[in-house]
Amino acid sequence: MRLISAAAWGYREAHPAVRGVFGITTSFAVTVAASRSINFVRERRRRVPALRSIARRLYHLPGATGDLRVQHFIPGIGLGFATGAAAILTRPDGSGRWLSLPFGVGLGLTADELGLPVEHANPYWGTEKFALTQCAAASLGSAALAATFARRGLTATAPSGPSPHPTADPA
Repeated sequence: MRLISAAAWGYREAHPAVRGVFGITTSFAVTVAASRSINFVRERRRRVPALRSIARRLYHLPGATGDLRVQHFIPGIGLGFATGAAAILTRPDGSGRWLSLPFGVGLGLTADELGLPVEHANPYWGTEKFALTQCAAASLGSAALAATFARRGLTATAPSGPSPHPTADPA
């Protein structure tokens, strides 16, 4: 319980941009993981999922459709997300932490579907490794920030630092 309260105190004391990055990475990771989990469960509930998977993979063998073509709105999506992230992370009023959650969800849902607009030969089943890599990277970023929050909160409770709980001081 001490670790959780220290991490919560470290989160509250962190710079608003750091809290925004934490919200974005956490909601991104949760969204991609949830999206892929839902699709996995839906696929397993279908009739003969293994046979369907083999047939789908044979139909979409690599090189069957030619070159990879990136649609022109992919750079626009990237530019829009970069601008939105900059706007959220530089907000001086601290509301970026609340805006970072739906922003991360939108970023996760969009990144999970990147196989479609780039005309990948097998957009849903060929990008599983890419989605899992995205999810792992965002999860590692969130975990690193959470560890930083906890470390900050734990060091603040040391005798030389201020107490994170004003009522805990015997003043």
